Amino acid sequence: MRRARQQAAVSLFPFLSVLLCIMGVLAFMSVSFLLMNQPQLPASEPEIVEFEWVGAPAFVKPVFIRCLKDQIVYYDLFQSKDRSLSFRELIMEIQAKNGSLTRYFKRVVAENLRIKRSFGSSEHFPLLLIYPDGVLSAEMLMILIEQIDGLNAGLEPMLPNWEVPYQSQS
Repeated sequence: MRRARQQAAVSLFPFLSVLLCIMGVLAFMSVSFLLMNQPQLPASEPEIVEFEWVGAPAFVKPVFIRCLKDQIVYYDLFQSKDRSLSFRELIMEIQAKNGSLTRYFKRVVAENLRIKRSFGSSEHFPLLLIYPDGVLSAEMLMILIEQIDGLNAGLEPMLPNWEVPYQSQS
């Protein structure tokens, strides 16, 4: 029977693990120093972003309606001013069947028909800007819009910090 020769073996595991730890610490320190030495930017006002409605035909004019948690805010085309309705007032509008918002939407439909007859093609398009906490308000408003014949509306999800300027009729 032969005897197996014993060979001297050296394990490199401790050396490699220490080398890897040192490399990690050095990388962490270099990134930290780079971030600490970065020049501080002066505090400035937030950048104003221009809102543009892309993809719609040129003859379609959006009427923005912001759907928030406890109210809806819209631009009144006929009186050229912002209006708001609380959630409770919106529910009363739906129950009334002929409230001020319903009359407003009917005027928008009538205005669309008048413009189409006079000039050939133009349309005011209610666009519901739905903020995360305004989903219920948007659903209630859609119930009201569905009751009005000839009125189409669109939905646009919005982030909480997005602001959209209302467009007045020009």
